[in-house]
Amino acid sequence: MAIGDITFVKGQGGLGRPLSGQDFISGLVFYTGATFPSGWSTASPVRALFSVSDAENAGILPGFAAGSDADANFADATAATGTITVTAVGATGDTVTIASTEIPTLVNGISTPDVVSIGTYTITTADNGDSTGDTLAASLASFINSGTYQHGYSAVVATNVVTYTCPRRLGAYVPVVAFTRTGTTFTATLVQPSGGKYSSKAIWHYHISEYFRLQPQGQLYVGFFAPPSTYTFSEITTVQTFSGGIIRQTAVLKDPGSSYNAGDLQLIHNEIVTNDDGNHMPMLALYAADLSAVTDLSTLTNLNTLTANKATAIISQDGGALGAYLYAGTKKSITTLGAALGAVSYAAVNESIEWRGKFNISNGYECDTPAFANGALVSSVAQNLLDDLDGMRYVFLIKNIGFAGSYFNGSHTATIVTSDYAYIENNRTIDKAIRGVYSSLLPALGAPIVLNSDGTLTDESIAYFTSLAELNLRAMVQATELSDFEVLINSTQNVLSTNTLVVAVELIPVGVARAITVNIGFVVALT
Repeated sequence: MAIGDITFVKGQGGLGRPLSGQDFISGLVFYTGATFPSGWSTASPVRALFSVSDAENAGILPGFAAGSDADANFADATAATGTITVTAVGATGDTVTIASTEIPTLVNGISTPDVVSIGTYTITTADNGDSTGDTLAASLASFINSGTYQHGYSAVVATNVVTYTCPRRLGAYVPVVAFTRTGTTFTATLVQPSGGKYSSKAIWHYHISEYFRLQPQGQLYVGFFAPPSTYTFSEITTVQTFSGGIIRQTAVLKDPGSSYNAGDLQLIHNEIVTNDDGNHMPMLALYAADLSAVTDLSTLTNLNTLTANKATAIISQDGGALGAYLYAGTKKSITTLGAALGAVSYAAVNESIEWRGKFNISNGYECDTPAFANGALVSSVAQNLLDDLDGMRYVFLIKNIGFAGSYFNGSHTATIVTSDYAYIENNRTIDKAIRGVYSSLLPALGAPIVLNSDGTLTDESIAYFTSLAELNLRAMVQATELSDFEVLINSTQNVLSTNTLVVAVELIPVGVARAITVNIGFVVALT
């Protein structure tokens, strides 16, 4: 253990300084077979969070926390257990050294086994005097327990059998336990651990904390739902309705036991278009699911074949920090869903989350080693496959030569690249325009329309409705969220017969420099 000291951790967001507008308001849908955290229930599945502290106060604890018992934060995990059966006690003075090889860490891109020393026990005269091995087994268990506070392993004994318990933080990861000895007469049968189960709370905390890491002033509506027998993703609308329709972007994480399915993206899109956009609550969704069994990423469905512009597939994952640790402990994809949602929430509606100058997803540790959600490091994947996955419209993390940080490859949605809504920012921009025009025109719903003697709309009527429609669009232009716009109302439309006024709104979006071409060469003179 380190020498005792007083440590200060500076908080963020405690002043509660609000952001303007509502573009940052987000949702997060967790499907889980685990017990819901405190404050959530089947009858009340949604809560609003304004900080990581809100989540922790509700019992959604981190995998590791400075200055606390890390294993206690994995309270909902099941620890793996194994046995050591003493069959011959050995000689007095002989030693038994026990060690465990745990989840590897990445050092300079190289996977390094994490070897944890449980300790070295020296056989006593009392141990040696009991040929049954019961005394030695009891001594070994007591010795293991004496160091639990350091290495996390504990033990119980029954006759000559030591049952040891691994740290809960390892989850489903199976460490390799080994013992070495001095002398030749001590023998024991070692059974490797099994039966571990991951912590759901650690996964939930990871995504929530990653959201607030990228968007410290965010507002996050979190919903917990049992995995349905058939996914329709109606729970997205449940969360949106709870928020009062103010969520602009949401993230959907399927239960770790549920595999990625490209068809889910279409279902998500259909749910949003029908029940959210159709009820004046437009938004979009980021989607992630388990890809751990996909060994060949080139076999993923080409998302150009879908018409799901309201959905985006996130297939990246941290490859060297906490995300990688949780992946090893769950044996299921963790993904960068929370970080992606935070980046979208932090972005202005016209901004692409691939913008290198604003959206570094790494903090120098988390996400600094990009990986895919099947555990493959991005650095190990051929460039042509990276290009193919980008062309197939998946979103993942990459590195750039000579430029620190990790960045999303793009802001693709699950639709053909030629669509007007092929990118997240296209959808967010038009969604904001729609919300703005709706709110400014709503007071005029049911208003009288004065006509000329020939039945056409008067200039005054056209000017009135035009001014209303333009109100929030002008604000978007001023905020550089739109380049320009025009509102057009045909004066000859027959509103008397149809009882409908048709207003046309044309938008010129803000462009995105997705590629930059530089023509460079030598000349004999500058012109």
